Amino acid sequence: MNPGLKEQIARINVQMASLLEEARKALRGERDFGVEDIHKIRQPLNAMDPIMRRFEELRKTAPEVSTELDLYKSHLAELLTIIDRLRVMLLARQANLLAGRAQLDAATHWFAAFQATR
Repeated sequence: MNPGLKEQIARINVQMASLLEEARKALRGERDFGVEDIHKIRQPLNAMDPIMRRFEELRKTAPEVSTELDLYKSHLAELLTIIDRLRVMLLARQANLLAGRAQLDAATHWFAAFQATR
């Protein structure tokens, strides 16, 4: 086993915990969530991809990393749930913005018509 593997997974778990907290804050409306946040989330996922491909093998050959792997799986499951909720929130926000734009367009047309009658 790679001697630094457990530490690498532990670092990624710390990073994931921080990213999850930021995503929870976005769900609570305490901060914005945007494209940069998605890029930040992709970093630990990309780093863990080759490790997770060997998940079953590592559980057998390196049982000392099992706890860290299980924690990562837990973070990943929570992340998927939060991302889905964020997607719904962003879709609702988009619908609200589109409705606001339609109102603004209608008001602009009304004002232009009003100005034409003066």
